[in-house]
Amino acid sequence: MQRGEPKELLKLDLFRVEKLPVEGRPFYRIVAPDWVNIVPLTSQGKVLLIRQFRVGIEGTTLETPGGVVAAEEKDMTMAAVRELEEETGFTSRNILPLAALNPNPAIMTNTVHFFLALNCEPAVPRQHFHDDGELDLRTEAVASADLDMLVRSGRVNHCLSALGIMLAQKYLDKEH
Repeated sequence: MQRGEPKELLKLDLFRVEKLPVEGRPFYRIVAPDWVNIVPLTSQGKVLLIRQFRVGIEGTTLETPGGVVAAEEKDMTMAAVRELEEETGFTSRNILPLAALNPNPAIMTNTVHFFLALNCEPAVPRQHFHDDGELDLRTEAVASADLDMLVRSGRVNHCLSALGIMLAQKYLDKEH
């Protein structure tokens, strides 16, 4: 595949847009940092979900915690631990990697790293807190047995969260 040099068209805080010539035709892609997505399970069999306002749909979603991997973070597991604490106030010493997948390889350059966090407990002392861009974020504990219904009914409607839950399901079934 013959490819030209990318040309930056737009640069924002969270991503940039490039024009990339391939085989003499222009293509456009979003260059974004990697993300982590965590399915956090407490020792009581509850999964910690986040309810928050999302600007894209101008509405509230119920989803698993996750976020952008910071430029200085090279260890995806540590990024997952940080995001878990930032968004839920919980931590875990037992993080299981589930998969690393491309969210939309047609137009995006990044990877989403999925994790299952077992035996989550409140972080004491808490070191990481919500980012400024996280609006009206609240943690909800749900029974792990209810996750399939939450996804299939559309109550969990963030596709990355739904995928993370599906990837974790076989482990959740063994745990409880």
